[in-house]
Amino acid sequence: MRDLSKRYPLDALEEAFVEGIYSGHPDMPEFKATSDQVTALLAYLDTIQSDSR
Repeated sequence: MRDLSKRYPLDALEEAFVEGIYSGHPDMPEFKATSDQVTALLAYLDTIQSDSR
């Protein structure tokens, strides 16, 4: 997770989190987050990114 921003711009993940992330596995639950949760998650992910972005 510390290198996530090297592969995906964090702001590009916002839409995916807001729209919901669906897995292809039937036993996995649907993930839906509120706007506030998405904002908090992206802020947290930003704080843990390695310095070599």
